[in-house]
Amino acid sequence: MKILIGTAVALSMVGSIAAIAHEGATGVVKERMEGMKAIGQQVKIMVPMMKGTLPYDPDQVAKAATIIEGHSGETFTALFPEGSNDKPSEALSDIWEDWSKFTDLANELNAKAGDLKTVAVSGGSEDDFKATLGSMMQTCKSCHSNFKE
Repeated sequence: MKILIGTAVALSMVGSIAAIAHEGATGVVKERMEGMKAIGQQVKIMVPMMKGTLPYDPDQVAKAATIIEGHSGETFTALFPEGSNDKPSEALSDIWEDWSKFTDLANELNAKAGDLKTVAVSGGSEDDFKATLGSMMQTCKSCHSNFKE
């Protein structure tokens, strides 16, 4: 659980750093940065629930998961045309060298956001929420570790 909370804190700090990185971004790079920012904002909403500093709110989790779903999967990978990694992009060329792994992670994020929404709308427990959010955040971490500068 400590690892999950550490990951949560690290991911929640991405928003502040991202604002600086987005300066000068245009076109598809700006679109994907805005999508990542939207995902990060939703994670920031849920992290305090995961840590227990805010009460678990299934309605808010369902809304957050829906937003993440909308910015993941094929919607996400469409924002990575080959060679779109010039600055200020932080995308590594490894994305296009291992496109299969990249798309698998984008689709995995979509599926795990769907799982998170299912937990929230089906009356899943707070522990179910924490485990599912932790799993989704591990997908984020894996993609960032492999494909982000």
